[in-house]
Amino acid sequence: MKNRRVHLLVLLALIPCLLFAQKGEQLEASNDTIFHTIDSLNQAAFNMKRSKVNQALKLLDSTKNLSMKYQYHQGLSTAYFNEAGIYQQNGFSKRALGIYQMALENSSLHEDSINLVRINNQLAGYYAEEGKLDEALRMSTESLEISIRKGNKKEIANIKNSIGLIETKRKNYPRAESLLKEALQISLKEKYVYGQKKAFYNLGLLARVKNDTATARAYFQNSLSLDMLLNDHYGMASNNIQLAEMLVLQQRNSEAIELAKSAYSCAVLSGAYNLMTKTATLIRQQYQRMGDLPHTSAWQDTLISVLVTKNENETQYASNFIEIVKDKESQKLTAESEKEKANKRANSQLLIILVGSLMLVVMALMVIITFMSYRKQKYLSQRLTKQNAIIEENASSLDKLNKEIYSKNQLLEEDNRTKDKLLSIISHDLRNPITNTQTILSLINKGALTEEESKTLLEQLETQYINTTGLLDNLLGWLKSQITGKELEKSDINVYELMNGMHLEQKIALMRKRIKFINNTSSDSNIMAEKEMIKIIFRNLITNAIKFTPLDGRIEISFTQDDTHSYVRIKDSGIGMSEEILQKVNAQKYFTRTGTLQEKGSGFGLILCRDLLQKQGGVLLIESAKGEGSTFTVKLPN
Repeated sequence: MKNRRVHLLVLLALIPCLLFAQKGEQLEASNDTIFHTIDSLNQAAFNMKRSKVNQALKLLDSTKNLSMKYQYHQGLSTAYFNEAGIYQQNGFSKRALGIYQMALENSSLHEDSINLVRINNQLAGYYAEEGKLDEALRMSTESLEISIRKGNKKEIANIKNSIGLIETKRKNYPRAESLLKEALQISLKEKYVYGQKKAFYNLGLLARVKNDTATARAYFQNSLSLDMLLNDHYGMASNNIQLAEMLVLQQRNSEAIELAKSAYSCAVLSGAYNLMTKTATLIRQQYQRMGDLPHTSAWQDTLISVLVTKNENETQYASNFIEIVKDKESQKLTAESEKEKANKRANSQLLIILVGSLMLVVMALMVIITFMSYRKQKYLSQRLTKQNAIIEENASSLDKLNKEIYSKNQLLEEDNRTKDKLLSIISHDLRNPITNTQTILSLINKGALTEEESKTLLEQLETQYINTTGLLDNLLGWLKSQITGKELEKSDINVYELMNGMHLEQKIALMRKRIKFINNTSSDSNIMAEKEMIKIIFRNLITNAIKFTPLDGRIEISFTQDDTHSYVRIKDSGIGMSEEILQKVNAQKYFTRTGTLQEKGSGFGLILCRDLLQKQGGVLLIESAKGEGSTFTVKLPN
């Protein structure tokens, strides 16, 4: 009788194993179909990652779940790679970097060489942009070794092109030239046109760095001819810009303008706003140097139109993507909450079943023997201890989840405040000048004004353009500092050269008010700062000095340094500030007043200066008295 019961128990235990084995055979037979489906979903998400971001992210969530369920490691790495690419293209660099690392770990663990090469290349490009050239070189070298083992010639050419660029930035010019020429030879042998044109372009960049103008021109022209063969408008624009810049250095302005116009047309066809802005600026500067005011004005209008359109598109796209990310986070939190509830219900049901079973066992054993009853009671006590530990663990997890939800809510509220602040500035200080510009141009085009009136309005329009461009630069600089979150890369900046550049930028405004700009800094005056941020800071301070300095005034730039800090002072002979106005300025709130020629401002400049200086460990010091001018001191750590 006892043997029969044992056999019955063994048979009942084997039934689930047999069922699982049958199910495993069915899964193995359908794996190829499932993997093909996962690959198709990954490709669909990649194709729509620019036009339908929300749908792409949802597809990738499904792909990751399927890949983990059926242990398709290559599909999981590809899904992570595509998801990271979406966050990177939308400016969420830190989040993208974390997801790239997850993809890299998964590919390394399962020896997925295809994805290892792709991910290493992407991370190498990211680190190169961040200035981490040694890390970028290490990852590109790993990708090259994998591609050489696999014998993928085109991929080898691509990676050598990338390493050549990195070595150029590291100023290892012989090594860079050797790699780029090897990439060119491989591409020629494989008839790989894309690799050829990239190699020619990169060799042109290297020749420019080495001041070998003739060689650089030849390489860029070779790259341009291949771009024309491929009908690659972006590549054609890039090559024409390089050729035009070299003509500018040779003071061949007319030829440079024609090439830049060709570059602008190609940039328009490719929809590349960064190239459109660069070429329009170059053309406007050349016409200005030639004294051709009508063409200068026309290209100023073109540049304004490009910047406004770019800003509108980027603002709308960024707003849409932020909403998508918020919705995705909300869905994730909801799913985790539902999962937690389901786990609790399952645990409760399991606990009821276990307690009931244990009670029956205890009752049965109590009838059989007291000793067995004692052992079962002890076992029950151990189980209850484990359940209590599980309950305590769940309570701790719930508390952690609540803290995370609160933290995310704080971030969302901060995003809303930032959005409201930006919308307020854009709707008032940016939209009004553009509307006013349309009205002035309409009156002039209709011939409703005399020549003198038209001249006066055009002068106002130029002033308004300068103010609007300055506001737009400030907005873009501030928005970049608030959203991207990337670490600052400081460099050694020569103050003397920087101030000469500022003088050239503000030359028209200085001439209009006959203000003397005196650069008292020496050629060995250097500061440690982030290049673009420090330009925005000094541009705002010098613009302010011009604004509040009367006709025939002066602006002096000086530099001093002690053991710990550097000091750059901008002193003007302007109208100065009363104690009351100085208190308002130091309160770091929006405050503005008109200049000596009724120039208007946004009240945003000094706030931006302080914000950008704080990020670099610096401060802005202000000394002023009514009627005695002002001194603005930028204090930066050495």
